[in-house]
Amino acid sequence: MATTTAADIVERIVEPIQLYTRSWMLAKSTDGYGVDLGFGSGAQFWVVGRAGVLGSCPVEVATAAIAFEPLYKVREAWLGVPDGLTHYDVALRYRDVLTAWGDRVLAGRDPGLLETVDVLGRRIVDAAPGAIGLIFAGWRQLDVPESLPARAALTVHLLRELRGAAHIAAITACGLTPLDAVLAATHAPPRTGPGYAERMGWKGPFRDPAEVREQRVEAERLTGAIIEPYFAGLSVEELERFGTAIEIVCAVED
Repeated sequence: MATTTAADIVERIVEPIQLYTRSWMLAKSTDGYGVDLGFGSGAQFWVVGRAGVLGSCPVEVATAAIAFEPLYKVREAWLGVPDGLTHYDVALRYRDVLTAWGDRVLAGRDPGLLETVDVLGRRIVDAAPGAIGLIFAGWRQLDVPESLPARAALTVHLLRELRGAAHIAAITACGLTPLDAVLAATHAPPRTGPGYAERMGWKGPFRDPAEVREQRVEAERLTGAIIEPYFAGLSVEELERFGTAIEIVCAVED
């Protein structure tokens, strides 16, 4: 019987974490909170909510940290912070939405599984250097909530930001621009190609995605390789428990 490796678990948890975090990020309730806060759209709340951990830095810095959003879209959000709030305040509000979602959606999950996600997940994210990505480093510094479902939700988000930071490094290492990465994304349609780029706010004309397809596939492989060492501190038994717990905990529907 083959032994579970860190690389196996890195690959195994990608989709469950993406689906879980996307569920709360794209929820109508999350968008509505942002609009009620004073943003022009939920998408603007997403931009400042994630990158606000950088503080009120120049918009070009926030755009570089996010990487895959065009400058003008980030600028609209960055300059649209509601009166009375700082960018960092918005990040704290975004964290509160995230943890409240966890408290509600994960409340009925097995506490043992939630504990596994939180404790082992934290070991992984704490093993990574902050230099891997500024947004990841900023989110890792935020206060940890008291309730177990909220803690697990925040840890899942940190795992997402860790992989996202590694992905930016991998894209760059493979000679791709952020737009190239969007155009040749390895996701299933419609989350790839020129139509996907336009929905994200990029403006053509665009290159043929086939021109960079091989580099894009290599960037995906390299992303996993970058974060694999931070999983390697877990034993084989812990890796298996962690992979199973992530799959079960993240398999939720709002």
